[in-house]
Amino acid sequence: MVILDVNLPDDTGLSLCEEMRKTDVMIVMLSSMTDSKYILEAFAKGADDYVTKPFDLQILKARIEALFRRSGNNISSSPGSSSSIILDNLKINFYRREVILNDRTIPLTALEFDLLYFLANNPNRVWDRAELIAAIWNKDDYDGDDRKVDIHIGRIRKKIGDFDGEFIKTVWGRGYMFELSSSNTVKLAD
Repeated sequence: MVILDVNLPDDTGLSLCEEMRKTDVMIVMLSSMTDSKYILEAFAKGADDYVTKPFDLQILKARIEALFRRSGNNISSSPGSSSSIILDNLKINFYRREVILNDRTIPLTALEFDLLYFLANNPNRVWDRAELIAAIWNKDDYDGDDRKVDIHIGRIRKKIGDFDGEFIKTVWGRGYMFELSSSNTVKLAD
């Protein structure tokens, strides 16, 4: 599933939509352009849905779930897109945007949550700063300082008490990894 804006800094979302249509991906166009010619062109280029701004997040979620239902894919049962990740005493719930450690809710900023969820949902792989920035940061919010990754990882560790790297490992000179070993087990849940 790709949510794509019509207006992009490097290219138009419509040409990117047409290019992506060659792959097996669902595409939702999200744009402030409400003129019917843009909407019709988006569908002609292969969009599965078109949502205009401003929009309600609950409605967007319902539209995405409907697309998954129609495609025969259940959004919450496919690996890598589970709604919850449970690792020993740590639970990360994507839909509620909630982290619970030892039955205590841990307050994280939106960016901290996205970073932790991304790492936990893509374990046992080292992610360098540039990859994490590309995956998590909004281009408009990123100021070019890749050390911000280190700062946010540090804040996450402090909030969840991960001072010894039990959850997030630092691979010196390379990046960060959410490591799953035989001593800890992960369960993906709906």
